[in-house]
Amino acid sequence: MTISLPGQPRAEVLLRAAVAEPAHAYLLHGPPGTGKHDASRAFAALLLGCDVRRVVPGSHPDLAMIEPEGESLLVDQIHELSGALRYRPQEAVRRVGIVDEADRLNRDAANAFLKTLEEPPGDVVLVLVAEDLSRVLPTVRSRCQPIAFPPLSASALAARLEADGVAAELAADLGGRARGDLDFARRLATDPAARQWIGEVEARVAQALSVGLDQEDAAVQATFAGIKAVGDRAQQDAEADTAAALERLEKLPSSRELDRERKRLETSGKTTATRRRRRAETDMMRAVIATVQLVLRDVLCVQAGAPDRVVSSIDPATLAAIAETVSRARLERGIVEVDQVRIALGQPINVSLALAAVFARVRMVRRREAVVA
Repeated sequence: MTISLPGQPRAEVLLRAAVAEPAHAYLLHGPPGTGKHDASRAFAALLLGCDVRRVVPGSHPDLAMIEPEGESLLVDQIHELSGALRYRPQEAVRRVGIVDEADRLNRDAANAFLKTLEEPPGDVVLVLVAEDLSRVLPTVRSRCQPIAFPPLSASALAARLEADGVAAELAADLGGRARGDLDFARRLATDPAARQWIGEVEARVAQALSVGLDQEDAAVQATFAGIKAVGDRAQQDAEADTAAALERLEKLPSSRELDRERKRLETSGKTTATRRRRRAETDMMRAVIATVQLVLRDVLCVQAGAPDRVVSSIDPATLAAIAETVSRARLERGIVEVDQVRIALGQPINVSLALAAVFARVRMVRRREAVVA
């Protein structure tokens, strides 16, 4: 078995080398859609000597996995993970613990986790996954070997999409649009409605830059409706997963342990559904921000005499008209200020207010006065 991470050659080399003599803890970090989640599973499979399809909760006796059940990873989850890892391996030569969204460890949970990081059993390897390295407590970071996953290049994204079976022309187009986010690119590749929605967002941004939005609130609400629809589907899928798990429990002989597991599932299922909804909405908000920045970049390309580098679906004449009326400095400032909203997405945020902030910054690109962040 081996590990293959197209578009992430450095991470691939480091993880391959680590399999022979693994350290006690690794921290895979990078923006959304850079492959770190898949890499953590592939790495765990190599460490356990099993098929990657077994790297899911409950499928391998020597694997323990946790992720936030709400906004944060909690102390109880850390205790559960540590307890599961203290036993000797049953099938593999070691045990593996995966901590998803390790940047959401609250301070108490992080402090509880330090004991496991400082004094891990010799046959345990911990794999932490995080988007924002700065939000992982220094005491946790310093005890892990960091492996960075930078945004994928447009060509690497296109290659990954083609490997998924996406037509070459569409893969190349989406590789440029997705701004290094493979998850977003895959969503667009498999969901024509999502591509249409992104096209509508591009049109609203172009209108705001060219003639302004007569009904900015309506533009925000229309965009939010698309985000909310994705969130609704994510919540419904999570609720269906919980219902299926409860149905499986009903077929087992009754016991106190089963009753406890049922209550745990009922409680955690509600929290998980809410969390998945918020995560889906946040992902779509990131997509809006990436689209806004893409349009601003396209206008800069036209100004620089490089219309062949335009990626959006906006009419060339519209881009040319915008390029004549908006200065380069304001376009560049707009990209930076919209990015401030993206950075704020690392914390719980009101998506509707975030959308309003993004469109306000787009509107301000056309004006002389500075935008107050």
